[in-house]
Amino acid sequence: MKSRLERILEKLPKQELSAQKVELALVDDIKEEMKAANSGAISAIDLAFKAIPLAEKSLKLNKSLLKKIENTKKAAIELGATDVLKLLQKQETQIKSNIDEVDKLLKGLNSI
Repeated sequence: MKSRLERILEKLPKQELSAQKVELALVDDIKEEMKAANSGAISAIDLAFKAIPLAEKSLKLNKSLLKKIENTKKAAIELGATDVLKLLQKQETQIKSNIDEVDKLLKGLNSI
C-alpha cells in the first residue's frame, strides 16, 4: 500500500518538478553571484577598518610635529635666523595641510 505522499507525488506532473529544479538552480546561482559581487566591498571595508589606526597615528605625529615647528619658529625669530624661519613656515603650511587631509580621511573612514 502506498502512502498518501507517494500517491500525491505520482499525480504531480513530472515536467513541473523539473521546472522547479531549474528555478532552484537559478536561485542558487544568484546567491553565489551575490557573494562574489559583495566580496570586493567586504574586502574594502576590512581595509578601511585597518587604515583607521594608521591614520590616527599619522594625525598624532603630525600634530606633535606642528608643535615642534612652532617652538622652533619662536627660537628662529629670537635668533634672527630668517632662512630657517622661511623653511619652517613652508613646513608648517605642509603639516597643517597634512593634518586637514588626515582629519578628512578619518571622518570618512569612521562614517563606514
